[in-house]
This record gives sequence, C-alpha cells and structure tokens, in this order.
Amino acid sequence: MTAPPALGTITPYFTVTDADALIAFTVTVFDGEVVKEDRYADGTVQHARVRIGDSILMLNQATAAFSANVSQMHLFVETVEGVYTAALRAGAVSVMAPNIRPHGDLMAGVVDPCGNLWWIAQPRTGEPDRDTPTHAA
Repeated sequence: MTAPPALGTITPYFTVTDADALIAFTVTVFDGEVVKEDRYADGTVQHARVRIGDSILMLNQATAAFSANVSQMHLFVETVEGVYTAALRAGAVSVMAPNIRPHGDLMAGVVDPCGNLWWIAQPRTGEPDRDTPTHAA
C-alpha cells in the first residue's frame, strides 16, 4: 500500500488533553511546522498535522468520544543537549539526562506537557549501522 505523498506509511496520531499545548511544544522544541489545523466551533483542535523534520505528527483534542492517550516517540535531532534544554524550558519533565546509551547513541528523555514521552537521540558518527545485519540469515 502506498501512503499519500505528504505522509509516511505509519504516521503517529496523538489524542491529548491540550492539543494547543502539544502543538506549541512541538513547534518550539522540535522546530515543528503546522501544516494543517482544523478546529471545532468552540476553537478546540479537531485535527492538526505538524511536520517535524521529514515526518508528520497528527494530533487532536480529546473529546468524550475519543479520550486522551499518551505515547512514546523516538526522535533523531542534530544536538541532543540543545533540544533537551529547549524541552525543559518549554515545560517538559526530564526522565533521562543526555547520556551515551549502550547501543551507541547520545540520548535523553523528556515528558511533554501532555504526558507523552520523547526519546531524543543523536547518532554518533563512526558507529556501525546497528540496523544492518552483520551475518547471513
């Protein structure tokens, strides 16, 4: 199956208690760009799309029919320390300070104002590609 050109085969969708807060967080911290935003008559977010790098994140405001959920995302960035600091300034809570993980990436973890966990990662140069098999199957 082929996804629409603007979307990936899998596109994460967040339903949160404060969609405006999540939009602001992704724009401020991850340099996100709002590419679509539909609102109900009362002004709450019915559906939004935020582009982060080469990916799209979809989100909406929780309603009686669709309750809020929390998710975890793994996000590659240019500088973990800079994004981690920006996230804390934007109201995130640290769950893991930047450190080199056993698989080789520099990583940090934060929980955004809506309760979602973001694993912020920076691949280290010179490390072998951990997703490429090193032996025949």
